[in-house]
Amino acid sequence: MTTNAQRIFMSVRDSGTTDIVAQITVPETTADYGVLIPVPDEPTLDSEPVSAADMNLLDVLTAPVITSEAHDSGGSGCGCIGTGATAGGDDDGTKRGVTVSSEETIGPVVAVSLTGESGDAVRAWLVDNGFSLPQTDAPTLDRYVGAGKYFIAIRRSDQALDGGPTSIGIHYSLTGDHRMLSLGFTRIGAAATLAITLYLAAPQTVGPSEPFKALTLSDLDATTLRRSDYPRAVQSAVAARASKAFVLESATPRSNIASSIPSLARLIDPNATLTRATTVVAREQINDDVVFATPFTGAVPSQRQVSLSLAAPGVRYAGMGSLGLLLLAGALRRRSRSALGR
Repeated sequence: MTTNAQRIFMSVRDSGTTDIVAQITVPETTADYGVLIPVPDEPTLDSEPVSAADMNLLDVLTAPVITSEAHDSGGSGCGCIGTGATAGGDDDGTKRGVTVSSEETIGPVVAVSLTGESGDAVRAWLVDNGFSLPQTDAPTLDRYVGAGKYFIAIRRSDQALDGGPTSIGIHYSLTGDHRMLSLGFTRIGAAATLAITLYLAAPQTVGPSEPFKALTLSDLDATTLRRSDYPRAVQSAVAARASKAFVLESATPRSNIASSIPSLARLIDPNATLTRATTVVAREQINDDVVFATPFTGAVPSQRQVSLSLAAPGVRYAGMGSLGLLLLAGALRRRSRSALGR
């Protein structure tokens, strides 16, 4: 199993914390599976999941729009470690240099947070708990191990419908301002091309910090947009910036989503702006992590008009589609189920 899309919500709060919702989407399968998410500090897990429907509605309410206008001729107008995890380990939650939290049930999945003294210790815990990590990916995992660094390990609950599809938002909070996407970690199990959409709530519109560049819909190729290939338009624009760029697709006040998505609005401060940013990048070009801490003072258009030859006029929502987050899926292997992290 591999992943070709990720969807993440972040909210920087005046209270000095960061709320994050990572959508995990696992297709219908009878094989064991697991998800591993690297985090820069000890997370507090929320037992209440965010529904996939709410994440999809957030996508719709913030999606960029491409408007086409018919003409007789063309022209320019004004887009973690996957696993066979089931779990085992010592009852006290600590084994061979790895400290594991108590288990939290979140809808159809269970999760623990863990931290390790070394990459070897974390990999040993992963092996003991059914996670499959190719040796070639060990150096990538090691980058995310160290003092103060954690992982969230997730598997389907024994009480969930066996083999049924799972798609929910996992909500957790971190102390401090954490606006980093661990792009380097997504190399493990990523498909040849990976699309990432971030929804970041902060006091002002923000873009990625150097060496990443902030683009807008105006930077996308009109010819590609005429062909209704928004993902390709984004990927081409990103590739032209050394594969280190995000397209800022919209900047939405909290009030625009508050009544429609209360589950997410409760995580956003009243005066915050929700910046939506998307990138599409080839797996071999994924290396550096990205921090969204640079204020963006320019306009962030959420609409772009292009002309279509001999085509009927229309309006198209041009996001990546209904993306889920199947974090870093790797080879699966069957093991008898036991409590995660015990």
